[in-house]
Amino acid sequence: MGFSISWLGLRGLGIEEAAALLQVEVGDQIDAFDAPMNAYANENWAIVILDECRFPGPPDQFLAAISKGRELVVVHIEEHVMFSHAELWRDGRSVWKVGHSGDQNVRDLHATGDLSASFETLRQQAFSKQDEEDDVDYVFDIPLDLAAELTSFRHDEWAPDRLFFELVEKRA
Repeated sequence: MGFSISWLGLRGLGIEEAAALLQVEVGDQIDAFDAPMNAYANENWAIVILDECRFPGPPDQFLAAISKGRELVVVHIEEHVMFSHAELWRDGRSVWKVGHSGDQNVRDLHATGDLSASFETLRQQAFSKQDEEDDVDYVFDIPLDLAAELTSFRHDEWAPDRLFFELVEKRA
């Protein structure tokens, strides 16, 4: 089956601040990110996880607005078609975007913007592995690894100390 989610990483915010920015409230603590909208925070990032892939996602105007004064990482994942996309926004501007759509071509990779220094290393490693074993889609991980380098979060890596909270609509 696989994951079909989108998530946002907001540097420098806690869960309460991220919820306020997105005009929702923090609900109950939950064991995993299985609610329609979930939040998790590590020491530097608030991660907001949506229970479905919403690519192309929010319009650029929205991303520009919520990234003002901070870094924002946006990730979209559709594992059943091997689609992954990540982008970095900083202070209202798009910095880079990297996407992979492996359902037609496992070597598909689109990248624009001012990419991190590690992008080329990740690309070379993935394509080298892909050359050795064509049955596994290694290129799929490039956008996810770039996002994880910044946020220390991957949707498919479990840590027992992670606390997730449901985000809910504001009560009237």
